[in-house]
Order: sequence, then C-alpha cells, then structure tokens
Amino acid sequence: MEYFLMVSKELHFTKAAEKLGISQPTLSHQIKMLEQDVGYALFNRIGKKIELTKVGEIVQKEALNIQNSLQSISSQIRALTKGEIGELKIAVLPGEITDLVSTLCIKFNQLYPNIKVFVQSTDQVEKAVLENQADFGIGFEFNRDDMLMVTKLYDEEFYLISNQSTGEQKASFSEVLDSPLILFPNIHQCRKILDKTSLEVGRQLEPIVETSSIESILKLVRNGVGRSFVSRTLYEFYDTEDLFFQRIEKLTLTRSVYLVMKKNRFINYTARKYIELLLCEIERLRFHTEKDEIASLKSSIS
Repeated sequence: MEYFLMVSKELHFTKAAEKLGISQPTLSHQIKMLEQDVGYALFNRIGKKIELTKVGEIVQKEALNIQNSLQSISSQIRALTKGEIGELKIAVLPGEITDLVSTLCIKFNQLYPNIKVFVQSTDQVEKAVLENQADFGIGFEFNRDDMLMVTKLYDEEFYLISNQSTGEQKASFSEVLDSPLILFPNIHQCRKILDKTSLEVGRQLEPIVETSSIESILKLVRNGVGRSFVSRTLYEFYDTEDLFFQRIEKLTLTRSVYLVMKKNRFINYTARKYIELLLCEIERLRFHTEKDEIASLKSSIS
C-alpha cells in the first residue's frame, strides 16, 4: 500500500522508486502483485506516463483511509506509552467559534502539555474533516454527508451586553438598534445572524465601531462607548463579570453549534480527550443540549 500510494502521488515509477529508496523493478513487481490481488489494473500506462484507473482511484481512497487509521493507532500508542505525546487538529469556522476552541485549548494544554494542538480556521470545515486534515470540526451548519457524523452540541442565544444595568432582564431588539453599537464585521457568523434579524424588523445595523477582536469589543463596552450583541458562548468563555447582560426578545437570535467527524474513522486519544473536555464545559455552563445526541457522541468516542 505504501508503494502504491507513492506511485499514485508521483504518477512516475522512477521518481516513486527514488523516494521510496528501492529499485524500479522491485517497485513494478510490488505493484503487479497488488494488481493481481485486486484483480484489476490500477494504472493506465501510456508510454512513460501513467494515470490511475477508476479501480486505482478506489484503491487510493481506501489506502489513504488505512494509512490514516495506522497513523491514529500509532498516535494513540505514543500517547499512552510516552506521557500522552501526540497531535490534535481541529477545523473551525472563522470568527467567534475559533475563540471558543482556542479558549478551551488553554485548559487542554494545562491537562495535556505534551500534546501539540493545531486550530485551522476555515470556511470548508467539512472538506478538512473528509480529507483527514482535521480530527474533527466545529461550526454552526453542516451539509449532511454519508461520510460524516454530525452531532449538535448545544443551542445558544445572544445577549445584549453593557457597562450599566437597566434593571430589565430582557431588551427589545428594535429599540436597541437606536443606541450606539459595537459589533463584529459582517463576515463574522454572529454579525450575519444580527444582520438577518435586523432586516426582519425593517432596519439596518449601523454600528459605531466594528472590530473582529472580542477583547476590543469587551473593552469598548466597559468604557461606555456603546453596547454589543454577543453569543452566550463568548459571554461565558471570557471575563465578563463586570458587565451586565440582557436577553433579546427576538426569538430568532439563536443558533446551534455542531461537531462533525468522519464516519468509521478511528478517534485518537487526543481528539477524545478534547471532546470530553468540551462536553464537560457544555454541561458545566448548562447550555441547552439534545441528550440523545450527546449520549451518542460520548458512546462513539469511548
């Protein structure tokens, strides 16, 4: 399989043999043996050039899955036998969901300091998971795919935050639009939901300040520059004890957070530990969850 994958990558027997450190005749013989086992040709040979056959494409896809599973097994063994050494790769949507994942990484690093964590911020979370570039992904909406397992982690609402208390537990979305607002730019998922909601009430958001930094938003609110809408996730995961929050009367200001993994993929030690930590945080903060979906996820990573 290793020889086959190198040839399928290079599409050249001589180059593949050089990279593998073996002779070309040895490589050709190994490929012929694999073709005999499969029962079909894996490459079309056109002069000195080669290309994968349709059967070859299928074998390549499955061989990559096998290779990834072997790497996952090795990673888990290293983690268990060498002080939990390993890697964790997470794909997340750009914006505030990256803040959630990164903030949890602080606690994860305290528990597992020898594990390297890579957070990939991308609009193509599903692709990253399907192509084994990430152990799992977190985002707001995912297309249902036969090769993906999508689990709803929790539902969350949005808060209006300010530096002074109004004495009211709820605020009218329409009335808030007349006050100075500090918001994320319109490329952020949070802002997109706010823009959509404002259009539903026949208004348009006109923030006094736009910034992609949640720390800057909180600082500006603390100093009385204006108020802001933030998701409960951000409110809970950042230092906001000195701020006041109100729930929004507009019911459409809610969203769901999902975790996506590749079906039938081995869940390595590092991914399991991070997901377990994430689920503990969700339970601690009492987010609204679907108990059956959470139970299914726990079962799949146990």
